[in-house]
Amino acid sequence: MLRIPPRRLIFWTSRVWSRHGFRFAASHPQVQRAVASPSVQSASSAVRPRLGTEIHGFKVLRAEHIAELDAQALVLVHRCGAKVVSISSADENKTFVAAFRTPVTNGRGMPHILEHSVLCGSRKFPVKAPLAELMKGSLATFVNAFTFSDRTIFPVASCNLRDFYNLVHVYLDAVLHPRAVRDPNVYA
Repeated sequence: MLRIPPRRLIFWTSRVWSRHGFRFAASHPQVQRAVASPSVQSASSAVRPRLGTEIHGFKVLRAEHIAELDAQALVLVHRCGAKVVSISSADENKTFVAAFRTPVTNGRGMPHILEHSVLCGSRKFPVKAPLAELMKGSLATFVNAFTFSDRTIFPVASCNLRDFYNLVHVYLDAVLHPRAVRDPNVYA
């Protein structure tokens, strides 16, 4: 079974193995490429990428089949250091999680305050609550953010592919380019 230490996880994706690829935007230009996989009927019939090969600028560190989920798991790393865990299965619900280490040194709740502040607008979406506006017309099955004692995660999910890409785009812009960095009045 695939085990990833939480402190090392940066991006986690789950997507359908189908004719659709998975695309996400990030701050590094080469990370903006698609992390695509071959079309297959189920993950158990998937051809595993060879370790050390490159897929759109990401080096394959591990590739495993997860029998319990009938899923294929890939652990990839980009030259800029971004780590991606991609789990592909026949599930129609597409899920994306951006996770960041947020260790605490005291009990004042700064990671939780930052979690809320990050979701208060971004470079491309400079409104007070872009996710609230987005949810008015979204088909999302899950949108939230969580702060743990050692990390903060921002998960989104949708069964509609176009909606999913839109959610990922808004979330990544929020976590990689938050308005709180430039505007001191944003802190929630």
